Amino acid sequence: MTHQDVEFSVEGYGDHKTDFKELFDALNSGIQNLIFDEVVIPAASAESEAAGRFCVVVILGHSDRVDTPGRTPEQRRADELTVSTGRAESAKDWLFGQIAELVLAAGGIVPADIASLQNVSLRTAACGSADLKHLIPSDPAQRAENRRVQFMVSTFSSPSP
Repeated sequence: MTHQDVEFSVEGYGDHKTDFKELFDALNSGIQNLIFDEVVIPAASAESEAAGRFCVVVILGHSDRVDTPGRTPEQRRADELTVSTGRAESAKDWLFGQIAELVLAAGGIVPADIASLQNVSLRTAACGSADLKHLIPSDPAQRAENRRVQFMVSTFSSPSP
């Protein structure tokens, strides 16, 4: 069995923005290509090919710390979790759409929905502000680095009989 793991983050969401496609479209082509090479293509290849190839993608959504005055710590944490959940779910939906397009282009049968994927598992988790890159951000750019999704991709291939 062959196995490969890849992990990287896509940063730069605006405050309370969750739309991954919007973020993706604003990225430079090098980062877009990295996302395709390391996430989209391995997942689409696993779904397109015969049995023996599998891909698991875990998408972690991250938020910057909410510092809105007048809100309780519980309200702040709830806001952070809501935003980070939205980011992870949006990235998952975008990824499924990309997988479906490539499977169709390869002449395969497009799964009806995420639950119908045969060789790919897409999972999400919301981290809120639990894993900040900048604990005390000094500028808007550091806040944008805190607002991100993290892709963790594992691919597996069974040996041929």
